[in-house]
Amino acid sequence: MFLTRRRGLITWITAAITSLVLVIGLPLLNQTTEKAQAAVTLRVFAAVSLSEVIPEIESSFIAANPSLGVTFVNTFDSSGALLNQINLPANQSAGIPDIFISAATTQMNSLQAAGQLASGWPVTVATNRLVLIRPNTPTAPAPSPTISNFDQLTNGSGRTGRRGIAIGDPATVPAGAYAQQVLQSTLSGCGGGTYNTLLNSTTANKLVFASNVRNVLAAVQNRTLNGNTIDAGIVYTTDQAISNSTAFIATAPQNCHNAIVYPAAVLNRTANSSAATSFANYLSSSTARTRFINRKFGVP
Repeated sequence: MFLTRRRGLITWITAAITSLVLVIGLPLLNQTTEKAQAAVTLRVFAAVSLSEVIPEIESSFIAANPSLGVTFVNTFDSSGALLNQINLPANQSAGIPDIFISAATTQMNSLQAAGQLASGWPVTVATNRLVLIRPNTPTAPAPSPTISNFDQLTNGSGRTGRRGIAIGDPATVPAGAYAQQVLQSTLSGCGGGTYNTLLNSTTANKLVFASNVRNVLAAVQNRTLNGNTIDAGIVYTTDQAISNSTAFIATAPQNCHNAIVYPAAVLNRTANSSAATSFANYLSSSTARTRFINRKFGVP
C-alpha cells in the first residue's frame, strides 16, 4: 500500500515538473521561432560611389531597428551595369534586388517605365559634384603647362604632353555621361567643346573609358589604364575625398551637366516589402543625411 502511494506521488511529481517545463519552455520556444521568422535579408544594388556610405547607413539602421533582424547583402557597380543585372531573368524570378540606388535618373527611369518599381518610388536621397583630378606625381614628362581646368585637356595652343584622360564609359557609367556633357559644353568653366577632339584623336591626347567611376579613380592613382598613361580623370567629389594619391584640379560648374542625383527605389519584385520600405525611407532620415554629408555628398 505504501509502495503504491509512493509510486503515485512520484508520478504526480513527474507530471507536475513536465507541465512546469512546458509552461516555461513554450514561450521561449515561441520567441525563438518568432525571431527566426523575423530575420530578413535585404539585397541592395547601389552605385559604386556609395560604397562607403551605404554600409554606414545600414549599420545605423540595424542599430535603430534591432527587432527587424535585418541583414544586408550589397552589390556596388556602375548604375548601368547594375541595371543590366536587375533585368536578368534569374534575378527577376529571385526577387533580387529589394532596393536600387542609382547615380542618375536614366537607369531609374528605365525601371519605372517598365513598371518594376514599387508605388511611391523613386526618391532622391543624395547629390554630388563632378571634379577633375590628376595624379599627385604625374608620369614624366609632365603635361606642360599643368592642367588647370576642364578646357585644357587637349594639346591646344601652347599646351603639350596631354596623354590619357580617364572617364567612365558614358554608355553605362553616370559619372562618364556627366563628364561627356562637361567636355561637350562650351559654357564658361566647362570643357570647351573638346569631347569629340579627345575621343577621335589619333595622337596621345585621348579619352580612356573605365567600367565605373572607382576604376577612373584607380586609373588616376596608378597613372595608367588599359596600357595608356593617364594624366587626369573626371570623378565625383566623394571619390576624390577618399584618395590620398590624387590632386584636385577643378569642380565642374553645375550648368555644365545634368544634375547629379541619387534616386532610391524599392522594387516591386521584393518579397520583403515592409523591411525594404522601412530602410529605403531611412535613407532620407536625419541620421542618413548626416552620414551622406560626412562623406561629402549633398542632400536634397
